Amino acid sequence: MHGCLGLVIALVSVSALAAGCGDDEEKRESGTPEPGHAKQVERNPYAVTCGDLARQTMHPESARLVIHAEFALAQDPVLRKLVAKQTLNRTGRSVYFAMTEICKGSDPSFKPGRLAVEGVLEGKYRAAKGRPG
Repeated sequence: MHGCLGLVIALVSVSALAAGCGDDEEKRESGTPEPGHAKQVERNPYAVTCGDLARQTMHPESARLVIHAEFALAQDPVLRKLVAKQTLNRTGRSVYFAMTEICKGSDPSFKPGRLAVEGVLEGKYRAAKGRPG
């Protein structure tokens, strides 16, 4: 009887672990943003993280999240004059460049948006002008 109890406990433990590991609702494709986080970034582009930038090459959804955030940040009212002078596209590319530079060596959870916008506003980060064609 005592040996059977041990076997039952072991089987219950393994079943509990297997149930947690195989939950299809929790799985998502590698490189995709976590849905709750993606919604947060959609509402607030300052929520984009260095981890988001690192994952953007892994999946189109992650790239889309970063692109949305960079252009939403470029539309921050503090950059209005710069956008008028340089275009939204160039300002967005500057914000993206700033975020990639700020994220070098940073923790994946770090949110570079505020520093990027400030750096672009101060002229610290500028995307290169297009080549004359």
